[in-house]
Amino acid sequence: MSRLFATALIAGSILATLAAAPPAAAGQDRAQAALEVIQTVPRALGERPNLATQARRETAGRPEVISGEQQEAYVINCGETITTDITTQDFVTQSGVFFDIAFFDGVAGETVTITMTSTAFNPYLILFDPAVNVVAEDDDSGPGNAAQIVYVIDETSPDWSVTPTPLDPGVTGPYTLTLECSAPPPPPPPPPPADGFFTDPQYPDFRFKVDIEPAGQAPIEGMRLADCQEDTVCVAGAVPDRAELFIRILGPRPNGFLWPTLVRFTPSKVTAQIKQVSTGQTNTYVLDAVGPGDPDLSGTQDRMGFVP
Repeated sequence: MSRLFATALIAGSILATLAAAPPAAAGQDRAQAALEVIQTVPRALGERPNLATQARRETAGRPEVISGEQQEAYVINCGETITTDITTQDFVTQSGVFFDIAFFDGVAGETVTITMTSTAFNPYLILFDPAVNVVAEDDDSGPGNAAQIVYVIDETSPDWSVTPTPLDPGVTGPYTLTLECSAPPPPPPPPPPADGFFTDPQYPDFRFKVDIEPAGQAPIEGMRLADCQEDTVCVAGAVPDRAELFIRILGPRPNGFLWPTLVRFTPSKVTAQIKQVSTGQTNTYVLDAVGPGDPDLSGTQDRMGFVP
């Protein structure tokens, strides 16, 4: 007897048993059914340790699923929606609950939203971490009867997986699975050192200290903004998220020097100190306050600022 024929007999036997069962058995408690799926998934993956690798190889660049003799697994990517089916050829628990396994790449810090919808059955989702531990499950949190899991990934790995299932024995039919990923927020800027200087990864040999002095007020210590233009140090003052000073260090220029260049967006007095770590040289630049209504917010450029 071929393995495929034997598998068909097993699935047929399960379906025949379920059809003959009384309504109470067919309506098995979903919590118990979910527990059975949770117990079955690690065993199934243990029997096929290369399943994720195989799924990636066979579904690379296309949303089709791959079907084995009695199980089904596929890869879903961020921003993708896949339509497929729960069939009698999928993974199956001892009580006859069929389920798929969808693998995806998880990046630490990102938030994933996984949504399963179906017009054929009541969807259920179970999320497993790379070690095949259950980290989340859901029945009806999405729109209508859709299952939806929102989870912050805590480990970067290609072996995250989610298990779509009807959770009712013998039930099959089409469904859609959607994976949405939001990038982790940028890290907050590091606190300034005790001396008031701060660093910027774009200029590792330099440290910066900025004081912005609004008229009639005490100086405000400038803070580096993490979100800024390329090759630019953005410094906020009176308003935490608003850049009031741009600093760039150009060069080496044709004269052999690095040129510190400051552009301001505030009428307040600005005092900027730039320290070159490798030489210990510190240059101080003062941009005087501009009177009310004066459109001239000139900056400065030092064409003999630092030696590379």
